[in-house]
Amino acid sequence: MSLASRLYQLQVTELQLREQRRRLQETLARLDHNDELSAAEVLLADAETRLKAAEKSQRQLEWDVDDHNAKIRALNDRLYGGSVRNPKELLSLEQDIAGIRKHLGGKEDQLLEAMSQSESIQAEAEVLRRRVVELKAGWDSERIGLETLKRELEATVARLTEVRLSTRQELGPDVAQRYDQLVKAKGLAVVKCEQGRCKGCNLTVPAGLLQRARAGEIVECASCGRLIYVD
Repeated sequence: MSLASRLYQLQVTELQLREQRRRLQETLARLDHNDELSAAEVLLADAETRLKAAEKSQRQLEWDVDDHNAKIRALNDRLYGGSVRNPKELLSLEQDIAGIRKHLGGKEDQLLEAMSQSESIQAEAEVLRRRVVELKAGWDSERIGLETLKRELEATVARLTEVRLSTRQELGPDVAQRYDQLVKAKGLAVVKCEQGRCKGCNLTVPAGLLQRARAGEIVECASCGRLIYVD
């Protein structure tokens, strides 16, 4: 295998290694955090917080209604029990009952509204609970696949890293340094030459350079400066 061929294979290995590392990082990020599930859990927590507050308000209104009804019953017992005979006291009791009934009507309206709100939030929370359960089930299944993919990618990265290291050692420090400088400057250090054209700049390669490249020499394209590789 010519030196140009080995450099081209090094480039292929490094590009593959870069891609596999990118995929591994994406897989690790996916394993670390499920955005959709997290968002659903946040919505559910918010709904449950609002539900607790609504239920607390509803209970307080229920106690208020019960308290008003108890007061009305007590006043009715005095009004109709015969223990009070004074007309002014009887009139005062009737006025007290009327006043409490008025407040009771307002509390009952508030209670109906609170019950409706609690039911609405409860329904919302139930939908979100089902959604979280579904997402968790899907995530558990997906995570198994991601763990398998992670192991495969880690093995591939380890293998490519070993190939890259051994290839660089075979090429030697001087050739590897020249290659790295071209990668830094051009992105791709080695390009194929097909049908007499450099695939880096798509310009025709002079016949003399092409002949030397075919012979296995390291030849730079006269136009773009990349190393030319001929199959």
